[in-house]
Amino acid sequence: MNAQEKLAALKTYFGLMTMNGGARIYRTAQDLGIFGAVGLDGATPQEVAGKCSLQERGVGLLLDGLCAIGALQHVGEAYVLTPVLQFLSGNYQNLSDEYWDYLPELLKTGVPMAKMDSAEQSEEQYKSQVTALAWMMKPAAETAALMLGIGKSRTALSILDVGAGSAVWSLTFAEKDKDTSVTALDWPGVLKIATMSAQNMGLEKQFTALPGNYHEVDLPEETYDFVIVANVTHIETPEGNRALFRKLRTSLKNGGELAIFDVMPGQEEGDLPRALYALGLALRTEQGQVYTCDELQGFLKDTGFSEATFNSIKAPPYSMGMIFARKEE
Repeated sequence: MNAQEKLAALKTYFGLMTMNGGARIYRTAQDLGIFGAVGLDGATPQEVAGKCSLQERGVGLLLDGLCAIGALQHVGEAYVLTPVLQFLSGNYQNLSDEYWDYLPELLKTGVPMAKMDSAEQSEEQYKSQVTALAWMMKPAAETAALMLGIGKSRTALSILDVGAGSAVWSLTFAEKDKDTSVTALDWPGVLKIATMSAQNMGLEKQFTALPGNYHEVDLPEETYDFVIVANVTHIETPEGNRALFRKLRTSLKNGGELAIFDVMPGQEEGDLPRALYALGLALRTEQGQVYTCDELQGFLKDTGFSEATFNSIKAPPYSMGMIFARKEE
């Protein structure tokens, strides 16, 4: 091993040690009720130690470590929750421990913990997640809107948002252009959250909810200028994606455009999030997978779309990409 290889190995070691340590102090804080003791008003190490029946010195060191990983911040003598801890709830605050605890079982049996790609479970599963997903995807949606010139080169669009979730992508586009309208297609329970998002953003006049299974809902022909398929392709089989794209092509006007937003290879800093996401799909779906750009472009070509172009979305989590295609007769 030469000097450069030794340096690279040392860098990898420190990276692994740091990731492991950060995860352990976060989990310890979660298990001991540290975040609850800090609360929304903040607390000193002495106060946290008292509430949790712990020793003050160790608590102070732990709180400093939690600041270093971005879970807390220091304000005067007190520690307060960062916005991410104030926002997250449920298994997101647990950093999806429920899934990762199940990983050994998946590796032994091949049976996922949940089946989010099944019609029977999809609505209930996504109802509990779309609010957090909206917060996570907002910077990527803002970046995509800028890349596409929404409100500038692309205006007055009639958008169909398929598997819309919170409709963060389409509502971000509508926010940029008051003449753009959005039809959000998803399960009824999920659309309640999307409708609330539209109201909170003052976009209810630009928003229409279309409830149902996107494979089964009848769509009008040659109606939409722009179709968004965001965070959907990874829960579909190859044939499921082809069937969906064929259907959506029919609903587009001639010259209309379709954009896929999903986890895709292409950004080095997104390699680990992408790999973990792919493994997470195996934990919570039967057939979900992260497709390559070539695979998704092939599905579009198979279903009659023009040559599709790919761009990375350079925004957190740095694992999202956009594939863009046009309907041409």
